[in-house]
Amino acid sequence: MTDYEYADLFASFLTAQNALFANYMTMVFAMLTASWFLAKKLTPLMAAVLLFIYSIWSLTIAVSLCSALGDFVRLGGVINEAAKRPESGLQWIGPASDGAAGYMQLIPAQTAILCIFVYVVSIAFFFIVRRRKEA
Repeated sequence: MTDYEYADLFASFLTAQNALFANYMTMVFAMLTASWFLAKKLTPLMAAVLLFIYSIWSLTIAVSLCSALGDFVRLGGVINEAAKRPESGLQWIGPASDGAAGYMQLIPAQTAILCIFVYVVSIAFFFIVRRRKEA
């Protein structure tokens, strides 16, 4: 691959990851909004359906996001190796720098932990709002 193709592929992966993350955050915000306005009004069956749909959708996007980030990290390793060639002009891309492979390896795990934390907190928020007493 040429340096341009590596740079273009890196930008494409970054764009895809950002779109997945934006979709995830939109879904979380929609759940928090629905919790705030609807949690007390839902019957137990409707609440269970809402939580089931949210859980499936959240899991799907979280797995997709972590998978895309795993591919992004592997691409970073390939770019790091390609940047070591004397004729390469890829040194300006983040993963090409020294030590980049080490911190990039942590990104999928950090994202998975973040997704789990956000999921647990959003479900807890739903139940807190549902049980909240009117002032």
